[in-house]
Amino acid sequence: MKLRLFAGPFADAVAHAARALPTRPPVPVLGGILLRTGEDGLHLAAFDYEVCATTRVDAEIADDGTALVSGRLLSDIAKTLPKSAEVDLELSGARLLLTAGSARFTLPTLPVEEYPALPAAPDTVLMVEGDVLADAVAQAVVAAGTDYSLPALTGVQMVLEGSRLTLAATDRYRFAVRELTVKPTGTMPAAKAVRRARKKGEDAGPTAEELDAAARTVLVPAKFLAEAARALAGEHPVAVGWSDGQITLSIPGRTTGTHLLEAEFPKFRNLFPTAEDAELTITVPVEEALAAIKRVALVASDKRPIRLAVDGDQLLVEAGDGDDARAADRIPCNSVGSLDDRVQGCDAAFNPGYLADCLKAVTTPEARFHLTSSIKPVLILGHSGEDTGGDYQHLLMPIRLQG
Repeated sequence: MKLRLFAGPFADAVAHAARALPTRPPVPVLGGILLRTGEDGLHLAAFDYEVCATTRVDAEIADDGTALVSGRLLSDIAKTLPKSAEVDLELSGARLLLTAGSARFTLPTLPVEEYPALPAAPDTVLMVEGDVLADAVAQAVVAAGTDYSLPALTGVQMVLEGSRLTLAATDRYRFAVRELTVKPTGTMPAAKAVRRARKKGEDAGPTAEELDAAARTVLVPAKFLAEAARALAGEHPVAVGWSDGQITLSIPGRTTGTHLLEAEFPKFRNLFPTAEDAELTITVPVEEALAAIKRVALVASDKRPIRLAVDGDQLLVEAGDGDDARAADRIPCNSVGSLDDRVQGCDAAFNPGYLADCLKAVTTPEARFHLTSSIKPVLILGHSGEDTGGDYQHLLMPIRLQG
């Protein structure tokens, strides 16, 4: 292996591959980044049996070859190189020589033959703009759980119906759902397979319609999806594909993928009330509400929630009671209706962190709280003039107060 390339693109490529490196690799080779030359440049890959990241960078190839070197070390080195410098890579025996200007590094290589085979990328299922996907994923993942003993709650469910993609996540205390428009590429791979099997007279089990529906629905690890969507954000299309338990997100020259979760995601369509069901609707400015919550939350906790109460054209935000520390603030609001089951003069009480997460995910200037009861889940939507922000819905469970 012998090649030359520019340091800036090289550092970006190494950084992308390094996202798939495990924090504590179980075996040394899984801590490596695989470098392989090709007709179209230098290919880099990292794979830990869970997450796989591949990328390509333009390079002048003098001699073909493959090398496996410590990913963390290569990443640290690449970050320090001047962006405009030319980098020479040369494999010499069991060492990789890296030269950039006056800097010279000699890196020991790892045994390439022990590196696992990279998983095959599934066919593309849909295309979506990178920035649109990143924003939508960020809104959904705020509600994803982190208890890995409940794997279904650590994922984001993706459902493709025509040109609409629905992202949903929950940790049992909140439920976030975001819909966005995408460009589907055609029939799902699983449905194609069953049709081919039936043409041969084989017993394919489920009907084509059932397989079509199942193929349109996948459960993706929330942490992976958030990091991948953020890494591939930009004004360019992202190709999303899934099949055989794998999902990949890619842009030209760059791909990242992982295993799908095999768990039953909760059915949620009937959980969400409509705005018309609300007995009380409260509209607040998002930035002012977040600022007030941040201040009042200084004396709140999971067991000492933030309480909200409508007082005329203001919303009272308070926490704490008795001899403990107390805090209160007021923000302007518009309200329609009232609740009959208020407790301690409070319309609803919430975990301060959950409430702040929800409002941060709302992208409109105002948010609307639709309450049917002080103890039933509250539907929170964005609001801006005629735009109700209906593409994003957040269901938040209030905390029951003692009367």
